[in-house]
Amino acid sequence: MSEKIEIHSIPKANKRRQLCKALPLVTTEITILADDDVSWPPNLLPWMLAPFEDEKMGGVGTNQRLRREKNPNIWNFLGAAYLIRRNWDCTACEFMDGGLPCLSGRTVAYRTDIINDPEFIYSFTHETWRSCQLNADDDNFLTRWMVNHGWKTWIQHHRDCEVQTTLENNSKYLLQCLRWARSNWRSNLKSLFVEGTVWRRHPWSTFAVFQTTLTSWSLPYDASMLWLFWQVTSTMQHDTQRIVRILFLFWVVLICRVVKYMGHFARYPEDLKYIMLIPLFGYFHSCSIKLYAMLTMHVTTWGSREGADVDDAWRLIHLPGYSPSGSDRRKPNVVNEIDEHYLEELEEQRLLLPKYDDDA
Repeated sequence: MSEKIEIHSIPKANKRRQLCKALPLVTTEITILADDDVSWPPNLLPWMLAPFEDEKMGGVGTNQRLRREKNPNIWNFLGAAYLIRRNWDCTACEFMDGGLPCLSGRTVAYRTDIINDPEFIYSFTHETWRSCQLNADDDNFLTRWMVNHGWKTWIQHHRDCEVQTTLENNSKYLLQCLRWARSNWRSNLKSLFVEGTVWRRHPWSTFAVFQTTLTSWSLPYDASMLWLFWQVTSTMQHDTQRIVRILFLFWVVLICRVVKYMGHFARYPEDLKYIMLIPLFGYFHSCSIKLYAMLTMHVTTWGSREGADVDDAWRLIHLPGYSPSGSDRRKPNVVNEIDEHYLEELEEQRLLLPKYDDDA
């Protein structure tokens, strides 16, 4: 192992804390975060670093593709389809107005000065969701920080900047979808109604991505469109009516969705047998997973990885309520339920409160 590589650890498993442990040790201008299950193409770094020629560029993400199993199954296809949709959404939003849903932490680069800034670190370790301190959803926080503080973000949509990753290849994939859906609810509601910067900076992305959290329920929408179209075509001649209705049904249910996956089917034609899963899983997701996620936004468990939820209580820490003190109101104690060891660690990193020199 190279002497330049250092390994550090923290007592509790949490990505926000892990980052805050490592960030003060970074000496390069760009910090790259990467998951341990990704594979990089040989020319990835030059492609990731290129956008930082723009001094206002704060974060750069990558294209993502699922690593192909030797014997792929239905779950592998659904995982691959998810990443394909994500690549399309991010690329389209970037092209339209520079916005994007989220910079994925699977592999992403940030300017070190931004994420090593004391103001960022304090906010990163003190985010709240309703009456709790939120220690999950780190990727979403990082992306929103860039947007809210005037930094640009970018996704390099190119095969030379495409990482391969893994997702669950069994029914646990549904638990991953549930976790992502909960995170989207929490983050997008904050973007829309708490911070609000996206409305001004990225109006198209707000329309195409963020507000769809509230409005995109594919099954009732498609059913309503089909019913209306059936009414509109009810007076047509029988033969014409049948052709028009079949074409419309084919267009709404299949073509509008499948166009994103043409590259995948060209590469793996054997996956054409799963083509009807694209609309069917979309209906299932919107009417069950997304709805259940909306009702359980207070849950932060992973559920899909063994041992990942041992420290789940640290992802969402309940804070004490406000209590009046004279004419002032005391803020909640943001370190409630945090053990002494971690408290000492935070003090060492100066994350709890800013410290000033005596001569300042």
